[in-house]
Amino acid sequence: MKRWQWQEIIMINRIVFAAGGTGGHIYPAIAIADELVKMNSKVEIKFIGAKGRIEERIIPANGYKLETIEVSGFKRSLNYKNISAAFKIFKALKDSKKILKDFAPELVYGTGGFVSGPVLKAAQSLNIRNIIEEGNFHPGVTVKLVAPKADKVILNFEGTKKLLKRRDNTVVMSYPVRENMKRMPKNDAASFFGLDGNRKILFVFGGSQGAHSINSALMKCFKNLTGSGLQIIWQTGNTDYDTVNSAVSSNKDVKVLKYIDNMAAAYSAGDLALCRSGISTIMELACFGLPAIFVPYPQASENHQEKNARAVSEKNAAEIILDKDLNQKLESSVLRLLSDDNKLKYMGMNISGMADTKAASKIAEMLTEMVNNSKN
Repeated sequence: MKRWQWQEIIMINRIVFAAGGTGGHIYPAIAIADELVKMNSKVEIKFIGAKGRIEERIIPANGYKLETIEVSGFKRSLNYKNISAAFKIFKALKDSKKILKDFAPELVYGTGGFVSGPVLKAAQSLNIRNIIEEGNFHPGVTVKLVAPKADKVILNFEGTKKLLKRRDNTVVMSYPVRENMKRMPKNDAASFFGLDGNRKILFVFGGSQGAHSINSALMKCFKNLTGSGLQIIWQTGNTDYDTVNSAVSSNKDVKVLKYIDNMAAAYSAGDLALCRSGISTIMELACFGLPAIFVPYPQASENHQEKNARAVSEKNAAEIILDKDLNQKLESSVLRLLSDDNKLKYMGMNISGMADTKAASKIAEMLTEMVNNSKN
């Protein structure tokens, strides 16, 4: 039992989550927020995200208030857009301070990514307790900037500690996933997509925004894959949807979607995933014990997706195809793995060992403990 549980528990009354840009930064924050609501139905929760990004759709749809700031990430190469991004940072910091002063949260929680930077820096300047989460193996620029003055830095990999200058404020915890990420019977899940649960299914997706290189490579071999008896659930993202859907519309073994709201059904239906290797994707796969072929996004900052993928591959829980090798290796790798049930079972067991379905609840408890320690 936690030490503070022997005392009168002081619940969190107001908390801000800085989360946006991609689903991988948004959904973990929602998972924690949901757990805080269970602990205290009167808790006031506010999200801060980036203007014009997908959080403007996702966060209100999940029942939470959102305020947006003008902020964007820096390009890895020399680019005139970096000048604009730098100016936006200063305004974002000012706007973040105003939001925090008006809302007066007890805690500010950032899930990494460019949105978290100005919000957590603002919290630190206002002496508001703050936490930054880094799920990727290699810490991003934002985490490196805010971690030294953060009250807590939550890491998903033990090996990440050695990449940070300050380590005494770090804690290793499993990455939180949404509560609705629960396995369905395969036949029910396959039927949801109009497919046959008694046949093998490849689940292809590129994160919330799709992945053009994966879509392009699969376009060249999907006929051979379905011709061998496989079925495909294919989430394309917006950009490639019309092209892909037009090409496969007559193929009854392929279900094409721009975006999948019911990811639990897709994970449950699949026998193998083909996807990027952001940490949110990895941990959701782990919850379902779904083996994967990872295609790391080559432009990811600090090449963190490849480092994530290799950390999982070393556990014999996934295979890797680099973006540049997709056209050469995709078809043969998919057919080889989906014809080897023992290999799939072994990989599935190994990746499931990375999951902790109670991670969001444990983090919510830790945040509550932080508030109690500061007030007792």
